[in-house]
Amino acid sequence: MNHLNTVLDFYIGLSPNIKSSLFITFLLIVVVLIVNHKLKDHDATKTPKGIVLIFEILIDGMNKFTEDIMGKTWKSYAAYVLTITLFIFLSNISGLFGLYPPTANVAITVTLGIMTFAMIHYSGFQTNGVKNYLKTFIEPSPIMLPLNVVGEIVIPFSLGLRLFGNILSGAIIMALVYGALEASGILFLAPFVAPVLHAVFDLFFGLIQTLVFVILTMVFISSKMPEEEIMQEE
Repeated sequence: MNHLNTVLDFYIGLSPNIKSSLFITFLLIVVVLIVNHKLKDHDATKTPKGIVLIFEILIDGMNKFTEDIMGKTWKSYAAYVLTITLFIFLSNISGLFGLYPPTANVAITVTLGIMTFAMIHYSGFQTNGVKNYLKTFIEPSPIMLPLNVVGEIVIPFSLGLRLFGNILSGAIIMALVYGALEASGILFLAPFVAPVLHAVFDLFFGLIQTLVFVILTMVFISSKMPEEEIMQEE
């Protein structure tokens, strides 16, 4: 019982963004488990329907999207790309459901950037070999080493801060709009004004920022691979 109280106290002390992040992560895990269970009972000779059909369309679309950008290496990274796509998009639009957007927390967005940073260099070591990959940091001249290192270090912060800034700015604008309506005594207009603004700042901007993060992730990963690893076979 004491352990349960400790866990509850820890959870209560978390910021709203972190709580939303945990909720979205838990939701995705539950959905994946449900889909996995349904797939086990699904007859491959029959047309899928329901949630299985939705995920089949989603996965096929993301696989094609990943292949178009990453070439023949796409299979190694498709699962990661789909995972961060789902998490970031749901986080970006979570304000529509009364949650605090996790991506409006710089710690979460920079963590996503660091994860991508790890994938970038993992792919570099894997496809080039340790020795050849490390040589790229002294190209075109050894004097470029400090600049090349700094250029790599800023990548996760660039990815994370771009996502954080855009989502936070949208949340601030929405808060200002609601505050202005309330201060003007015309809060009753919120049901007419809010849907349009939420469609722009949550859905549209949320989708755009998800695509920007994911596309940059794939481009950065591909940039560390030899060209022959990326080019599609004719």
